[in-house]
Amino acid sequence: DYLKDIHASGKHLLSLINDILDLSKIEAGRMELEVEDFDLRSALDNALTLIRERAERHGIALALETAAGLDGFRADQRKFKQVMLNLLSNAVKFTPDGGRITVRARLAEADLLEVAVADTGIGIAPEYLETIFEEFRQAGGSYTNKQEGTGLGLSLTRRIVELHGGSIGVESEPGAGATFTFTLPRQP
Repeated sequence: DYLKDIHASGKHLLSLINDILDLSKIEAGRMELEVEDFDLRSALDNALTLIRERAERHGIALALETAAGLDGFRADQRKFKQVMLNLLSNAVKFTPDGGRITVRARLAEADLLEVAVADTGIGIAPEYLETIFEEFRQAGGSYTNKQEGTGLGLSLTRRIVELHGGSIGVESEPGAGATFTFTLPRQP
């Protein structure tokens, strides 16, 4: 048990350091995207696979809904994966046992991809919606106080999406879950 705790703590610390380094690179204007063609459906499937074990431990169902015409998009695959894992990790973290997380991908316009991560979690109070994408910010409340996190994930996610020429937003009500939606142009 001690070795598992040490390993988990080491992984968490490494993740924190990487997030801080990525934010520093972005702020210094030194974050470069490695843009390439990628299979969007496969990228979304892979992100869900990486989060599946944690979701299943809590009886959280995962679903993926993709529309037609999503080929031909270019992005930095590693950064896209980072965005998806940040959003999915938060969804799992703040969705009580037995909940559901749905990832939807569609064309918002001819050259604009829209990806939404919707959960049936605890939701976000209106007073936190404006600041949730700021560094070191987390929504308050007794449930969220029990959850680990640094408050960097959503800030980094927003910055990566913006680097690609996209935008991100959230819709939520306390007790009714949250939906994080981001858009990316076909060619950043």
